[in-house]
Amino acid sequence: MNTFFRGRLFIAYIGTIGLASSICIPANADVVTDWNNAALDAIRAGNTSPPIASRALAILHASIYDAVNGISRTHERYLVPSVAPATASRPAAASAAAHNALVHLFPANAASFDALNAAILAGIPDGPRKRAGIVWGEFVATVILFARANDGSNAVVPPPSGSGPGVWIPTPPALLPYLLPQWGFVVPFGMRNSSQFRPPGPPPLDSQQYAADYNEVKELGAAVGSTRTEDQTEIALFWADGAGTETPPGHWNSIAQIIADAQGNTLEENARLFALLNIAMADAAICAWDAKYTFDFWRPVTAIAFAEPELNWMSFIVTPPFPDYVSGHSTFSAAAATVLPLFYGTEDLPFTTGSDFLPGVYRSFPTCLDAAEEAAVSRIYGGIHFRSASEDGLHAGISIAEWTVTHYLLPKHNR
Repeated sequence: MNTFFRGRLFIAYIGTIGLASSICIPANADVVTDWNNAALDAIRAGNTSPPIASRALAILHASIYDAVNGISRTHERYLVPSVAPATASRPAAASAAAHNALVHLFPANAASFDALNAAILAGIPDGPRKRAGIVWGEFVATVILFARANDGSNAVVPPPSGSGPGVWIPTPPALLPYLLPQWGFVVPFGMRNSSQFRPPGPPPLDSQQYAADYNEVKELGAAVGSTRTEDQTEIALFWADGAGTETPPGHWNSIAQIIADAQGNTLEENARLFALLNIAMADAAICAWDAKYTFDFWRPVTAIAFAEPELNWMSFIVTPPFPDYVSGHSTFSAAAATVLPLFYGTEDLPFTTGSDFLPGVYRSFPTCLDAAEEAAVSRIYGGIHFRSASEDGLHAGISIAEWTVTHYLLPKHNR
């Protein structure tokens, strides 16, 4: 693994990130991951874009966390001050909060959410503890949804209006307009502002770095005549996470489920883990789109067509309709891959994961950051990002995650 990323992983680790110090109830058919899976299914069914998916997952898991932690009160709240009785049912609160959040976020899937909520609640004994948990969970989600109602995610923002060499334009084959130009202006979930971790920008077009990036993606990322190996082709497809999949942030939620199961997480631990994970990835989307809007840098397919039109060069994976710099995949992946080991206090989290985009194929990784680096380079193999966009996205994602886990959802004894 790149020593930069291995070294920085624990720079911000100051002993505040450990597991809950109180005695916790085992998760048992975990409510948190049940609702996580329901959200991922809704994301797939709705062809949800990665930024919108990341926002939905952050709202969902912030709601679950505040609902559960508002009863256990072992850690700092995310947003909602606790007024819940300590005897309230935590599973009931988690399910009620998740149901309320997801029905609002994905109304087309309301029937399946109703069924899941009913099934979970049916397994909890009736009585005042259950009723209190339901009321509290629904209230928490309502407060968080209200807080995000005017966060800029639905704002109308014109795309950047530059032109000329180095500037993004719609890309073939569909020549679609800029997707979600407003996303860099969305109110962050944890960052101070959308530019807090803005990367330095793409290399100048007359620099050696740009020349190296250009030649690399031209050779490795071509649809026809590429020098990619079979393994590099598999990597490009494995991490593609395109329309109709769980998306890049969803892929990392699936990975987190694998790791959480292997670690034997309790309900409280999963509530906190998935909240930290998705707060960081929601901010990764905002950071990446802030950079895309700010630098408005062209995609490889545009750059190569400009410099060498005779090649008729096309990217191996269809180029998404927004600027190159920085890579959203890289930023999402580094954020997730930093939260997970910081949560557990160790890099030793080996896992094997599959891919919605490449069913039946599995890849194994010794650490989360190894997987993040592979996800980042996959975009070069796919022909849709220059290396600088991928590597600077990794740096930004790591910084966002370090900020998240050292500023949010901390154990109360550390304050």
